Amino acid sequence: MATDAAKYRIDSVSRATEILGAFLRPPHRFGLAELTATTGVTKNQAFRMLRTLMLAGFVVQDGETKTYRLGSRIVDLAAVAVHGSSLVHAAAAVLDALAAETGETVNLITRLDDRSAICVDHRESRRRLRITASVGARFALHAGSCPKLLLAFAPPPAIEAYLRNGRPFPRFTPNTITDSTRLRAELDRIAARGYAISDEEIDEGVCSIAAPVRDAAGAVIAGVSVAAPTIRSGPADRQRNTDAVRAAARRISARMGGADPGGGPPSHP
Repeated sequence: MATDAAKYRIDSVSRATEILGAFLRPPHRFGLAELTATTGVTKNQAFRMLRTLMLAGFVVQDGETKTYRLGSRIVDLAAVAVHGSSLVHAAAAVLDALAAETGETVNLITRLDDRSAICVDHRESRRRLRITASVGARFALHAGSCPKLLLAFAPPPAIEAYLRNGRPFPRFTPNTITDSTRLRAELDRIAARGYAISDEEIDEGVCSIAAPVRDAAGAVIAGVSVAAPTIRSGPADRQRNTDAVRAAARRISARMGGADPGGGPPSHP
């Protein structure tokens, strides 16, 4: 197997991984000379690779010290690997089916930390007018169907901490909830009915509906959503997408060893 792998080895990619791997060692930021000394990559090659990695967001350079360190794109990849590997595998076929059934963009989103959520997988609509999505995209927890859903089903101390420490809540559109009292009421509604709706809270012209994915202990570990343009989000569209996304969330939950406890009234937005 090692011989077979060596046949497909790309030298430039191998050297780039050596450059990235060097940042695992303290102090995790290095000048060009230090990187060439520790990796064996020539100075010219290292410089060109660092510039390429910078363009992609994998590496950043300090303007004063001229040293390099890992960029936010690496953090996004790590977050997806840590938070979403088994989840993404379990959800893949269900997301395919949900996208095919609704014809809209489908997102799988999980908590990243106490303040934000991250997209770990998505399926983009094939329609000409569609909502785009990207793996690694981050969202504040007070806006959007999946982020609000994840906050609504978080442990009560986590909800209280967000309501207390998250202010002022950033406003993305005129529909973004920025008042803690209104946000608390919205979280209560989401928890009671078992799904979340976003009406142009993050982007104008975009509506979405999200349902919870649960693990074997019944904890909500992710949200799956259907996002559509407002012109395709009338009452009939919403009912169809709500039913579809809730069914998809139950299927993913079952694959994760969990189940939908059946909370919330029938799905009438």
